[in-house]
Amino acid sequence: MKKTSEDHPNNSRDNLNSTQKQILELLSQDTRLSAKKIADAIGISSRNIESNIKKLKRRGILIRHGSPKNGYWEITDRT
Repeated sequence: MKKTSEDHPNNSRDNLNSTQKQILELLSQDTRLSAKKIADAIGISSRNIESNIKKLKRRGILIRHGSPKNGYWEITDRT
């Protein structure tokens, strides 16, 4: 059986770390930001941003549409 967000009560914004909250805030303003631009805005490494984005994607909070160069991020209503 496939797990859904209902199976994981930790999908709310209350359980996000401060970096993840900052990522979502920046992406809510510009869905086309790259990890590098987010890292520059927050002041941490792009590797750290990529790791946190991966966690947000795994939790179903972020979805990537399109290519890395021309795509955009969608913040789901699971936040």
